Amino acid sequence: MKRIIAAMGILLVFTAVAQAKTYTVGTHHWIGFSANDVADAKGFWKKQGLDVRLVNFTSEKDACNALVNKRVDIAYQMMGTWIGFYMEGSPITLIAEVDWSHGGDKVIVKQDIDIQKLKGQPFGVYVDNPAVLFFLHQYLATNTLSVSDVRIIGGLEAKELADSFIFGRIKGLVLYNPEAIRAEKEGKGKVVGTTASYPGCMPEGIAMRTDALKSIPLEDFSKIFRGWLEAVKWMGDKANWEEYKKILNSKTFEGDPPYSDGELKEMYEGVRIHDADMLRERNRDGGGFSVWLREMKTMLKNSGRLAKDFDPDKIFDNTAVRHFSEQ
Repeated sequence: MKRIIAAMGILLVFTAVAQAKTYTVGTHHWIGFSANDVADAKGFWKKQGLDVRLVNFTSEKDACNALVNKRVDIAYQMMGTWIGFYMEGSPITLIAEVDWSHGGDKVIVKQDIDIQKLKGQPFGVYVDNPAVLFFLHQYLATNTLSVSDVRIIGGLEAKELADSFIFGRIKGLVLYNPEAIRAEKEGKGKVVGTTASYPGCMPEGIAMRTDALKSIPLEDFSKIFRGWLEAVKWMGDKANWEEYKKILNSKTFEGDPPYSDGELKEMYEGVRIHDADMLRERNRDGGGFSVWLREMKTMLKNSGRLAKDFDPDKIFDNTAVRHFSEQ
């Protein structure tokens, strides 16, 4: 009898292991998403009993396409970028805002140029989508200009865009760190506006394919949030800075030349990653992210860029965050 019970116990263990699912998470080279790398490196998800495989893409486009083409289960990106993919016909649902750019995205122009003389000139953006244009729109409006007053140049990767500015092919651009730092230093540029000027104007977060929403149980999503939030707390402890730097250079920015202490600190200060309270507040019914969605839709409509209409209450499904918040 004891042998039978023991055998049944072993069988149950192996059955649980066999049924355990590995979730594939798409991220890319951006410090705002580095909590994924920390959670993975420090075993915070394993502590939750969750098996997560990170795929770190070198570009935003590759990360988004991986989700659209079902190569990852969830992916992190600017929320405006996800809206752009939705308007192009991809079945995207927004799950949770987890951070926002707070100075990491910058408007940079040549030091010797008059802002008003940018009218009619090519203006580079690292991606021609709602996320970046919403930020640029707010900056230009403070100078009595609009997005339609400049010739938007998109389609270049961050490094190529910085090179175009450095070699004088464009006089202004919107770019993020670390390439923004290089454009400013090597291209004789000056920063004339950042996302810190408009807090929350460029939120970032998680999306899934709409047809895969039920593929991750709510409790597993709560575990994903717990691992992420433990990483955020760990990152905020100054005692962990040296180890965090190693994770950033070896994981988040894998393949890039190592960044200096000063460069990494500037990147980290250029983003606001939500703690548990902020995660709940921004993603609650009628919360800050819902307000942003409505403002984004208005901007797209008024500028003639609403390629496909969307209902802010339907494109955003906060069920997973609400489940986590109720625990």
